[in-house]
Amino acid sequence: MSTNNDNKKEFIIAAAIRRFAHYGFSKTTMNEIAEDVKITKANLYYYYPDKTTLVHDVILSVTDDFRKQEQELIKKSKSSVINLLLDLLDLKSAFIERHYMLHMNENMEWIKGAPLQTLMRQIHEKEVIEVAKLFQNGVDNKELAIEDVHKTSEMYVYLMKSIGLVGILCDVFTGIPTQCNVGDVLQKQKDATMLIYNGLKFNTVSN
Repeated sequence: MSTNNDNKKEFIIAAAIRRFAHYGFSKTTMNEIAEDVKITKANLYYYYPDKTTLVHDVILSVTDDFRKQEQELIKKSKSSVINLLLDLLDLKSAFIERHYMLHMNENMEWIKGAPLQTLMRQIHEKEVIEVAKLFQNGVDNKELAIEDVHKTSEMYVYLMKSIGLVGILCDVFTGIPTQCNVGDVLQKQKDATMLIYNGLKFNTVSN
C-alpha cells in the first residue's frame, strides 16, 4: 500500500512540477492538478491535504534532482576548484532556466510558511556543506588558503544567492518571468566567484 501511495505521489508531483513551471505556485489550483492527474479533487486531498504540502514536496523533488546532477558533475570532474565552481554555476543556471517559474516562486512571500521556511533552510545548509567540501579540497591541495572553511562557504553561498535574487527581483515583484536575464546573473556570479577565488588563492611566496 505504501508503494502505491508513493507512486501516486510521484505522479502528482510530476504533474504539479509541469503546472507550476508554467503558471507558478499562486496561479495554479489544486483542481487543475487533479484534472491533470485525472483524479478527483477529494482524491488529491487524500495525498496532499493542502497546496503548501504539495509545494513542499515539489521543491524537495526539484532540489533532489538538481543535487543528483550536481554530484554527478563533481564525481566526474578532474578540474581545479575554480573550474569546478564555474561548471557548477553553469549547471545551476541551466537548471534555473528550465524551472524559472519555480525559482521565482521560491522568493514569493506567500510560500514563506513555517514548513517551507524549514525546508529552504535545510536546502541552504546542504548547499553550504557541498561548497565547504570543495573549498576544503582546495585547501588540502594547496589551491586555496582559507582559515575558516565553513564561514567562507556560507558567505559564498549567500553572495551567489544575493546576486541571483537581485537579478530576478523585478520578476518576483511583477510575477512576470523574463528568463533573458538568467545569462546576466550567471556572468555576474562567475565574475564574483573569480574575484573571491583570486583573494583565496594559495600564495606560494607568502605561504
